Amino acid sequence: MRRHLSSTAVIVLLFAGIAGCAQEGTTEAESTEQIPFLLDYPNLQDPDGDVLLDNEHVVVQRFVVPPGEWEGLHAHPGNQVYVHVVGGTWSGRASGESTYDDEVSETGSVGWMERIPLSEEHESGNTGDAPIDLVWVTLKGDGPIRPDVETRPLVYPEIPMELLLENDRVIVQRVQVEPGQWEGIHSHPGNQVFIHLKGGTWAARMDGVLSSTTNTRADGHVGWMEAIDISEEHESGNVGEMTIDLVWVTLK
Repeated sequence: MRRHLSSTAVIVLLFAGIAGCAQEGTTEAESTEQIPFLLDYPNLQDPDGDVLLDNEHVVVQRFVVPPGEWEGLHAHPGNQVYVHVVGGTWSGRASGESTYDDEVSETGSVGWMERIPLSEEHESGNTGDAPIDLVWVTLKGDGPIRPDVETRPLVYPEIPMELLLENDRVIVQRVQVEPGQWEGIHSHPGNQVFIHLKGGTWAARMDGVLSSTTNTRADGHVGWMEAIDISEEHESGNVGEMTIDLVWVTLK
């Protein structure tokens, strides 16, 4: 696991601590508060960000937080993965008090967010000098999609993948595909979100036949992957000139 996850882990633990303190002192009304799946950052020009994907399992939003900007007080429904398309320096506060200062989250760093009610008066701010580009993947269900199926990390036979996060709900991996490189024939379990940290131009092969079309993806592009059986002999390759940097979020 990359060293940059240490700073992300600190942020997650701080958030978890905030949520834990809230649980001890919450009223019954607060504990049953219904928090919507869509995040709302009231201080940003576009409070709901860009909704990139919305289906029965997840909603995916993208926010750009300018330097010096705070998100505004907001709630978190929990069961969320965050991915830094472009990292930066964060500070946080709850009930007007500082919870952490100037924590650096590097590009490609990820984390898991538990539930935080609005009563905690939680918000984070970009205390660096460049915009932060952040994608949130919010799971809609209360439990695994397929609890009776063992979901394993995705494997590209020709390229090593980095495991960033795994719990009882998700597996999060990162992979870099160099120009001219192909993944190798592999399967997909389905119920997967992919996020391009760095986009590029893809080509695909099925049953050894090269597709006549290519797909160019921008930085921050998000998509949904259904199941593909190994018998389909599926693989994709980077036919562009730049390294593609990709995060996979596999729902269990």
